[in-house]
Amino acid sequence: MPRRVEARPFFRPDLEEQRYLPECPRVIGGSLLWISIQYAADRPRGGINVLDLASRENVHHALPGRPGFFVETGEPGELLVGLERRLVLYDLNRRAVTQTLAHIPEDPRVIINDGIAIPGGAIFGTKHLGFSEPVAALYHYDHATRQVRELLGGQTCSNGKYLHDGLLVDIDSKPKTITEYRYDSALGALHPLRLIAPPEALPALPDGLRPMPGGQSAIVAYYNPGHVADGVAQEIRLSDGEVLTEFVLPGSPRVTCPEVWELDGATCVFFTTATEGMPPETRAIAPEAGTIFVAGLAP
Repeated sequence: MPRRVEARPFFRPDLEEQRYLPECPRVIGGSLLWISIQYAADRPRGGINVLDLASRENVHHALPGRPGFFVETGEPGELLVGLERRLVLYDLNRRAVTQTLAHIPEDPRVIINDGIAIPGGAIFGTKHLGFSEPVAALYHYDHATRQVRELLGGQTCSNGKYLHDGLLVDIDSKPKTITEYRYDSALGALHPLRLIAPPEALPALPDGLRPMPGGQSAIVAYYNPGHVADGVAQEIRLSDGEVLTEFVLPGSPRVTCPEVWELDGATCVFFTTATEGMPPETRAIAPEAGTIFVAGLAP
C-alpha cells in the first residue's frame, strides 16, 4: 500500500485571478515562482508570480498573453517563457519581455503549454484550447540556432515532462497517458517505448510532473474536473508504475503541478491548484481551490 501524505495550505492568493489557473511552480533561490496561465475564462492573459518563501509575499508580473511554462536561462533574473505561440525572454528586474526567440506554427487552436529546460534549449508542448482535438504537439527548441522543430504530433494537451538518460516521460492529459519515449537528440526524434501506468488506473487527468530526488520516481498532479472536494497527487515509480505515495489536498481537487524541493536533507513538495471551470456548487465544497499547498516527506 502506498503511504498517504496530507498536504497543507501554504499560500492563498488574495486575488481571484491568481487562483484561476496557477501552474509551473519552480523554486529559484528563496522564492517559489509560478505562472497564472490566464486570469479568467473571458480574460485570456496571465503572468508570472514570485512568491517569497520566507515572508510569503507575492509579486505579480503581468504578461502580454498566456504563459504556458518558464525555465531559467542562466542569466540572473532572466527567464525563457512560452507565451501563446512564441518563446520569449523575460527580465524580472526590468519587468519586461526583452526578446522573441522563436515561434511555433501559427494555429489559433493551440497555445504553448508545459515545458522543461534541456542542455542547449528546451522541450515543450502545446494544448488544444478546446481540450478535444489531437492537434497539439511536442517541440524541441535549440537556443544556438533559435530553431523550433516538431518532435511528435497528435497530442491534445501536452503537459508534464521529465528527460533523463535519453528517455523522455511525457503526459498528454486528455487521453490520460504518461508515456516513456526514447529521445534521439541527434535526429530530433521520439520513439515510443511504453506507458508508465495504464490510463484507467489513474485517479483523474494527469497534469504536471516533477521527478523525485534520484530520478527513480516522479510526482504526478491530477486535475479532477468532477464534483469532488479533495485533490490527489501521486509519487509513481517509473520502472513499473507502482504508486509509492499518495498526496491528498483537502478542499482543492484541481491539482495542476508539483515542485520538489530539498532542504536540509528533507524533501518537500509544493502543489499549485486551480479554480478553472469550477461551478459554484463545487467551489462550495472545495474552499481551498486555487491555493498553493505544501507537503513534507521524511528524509
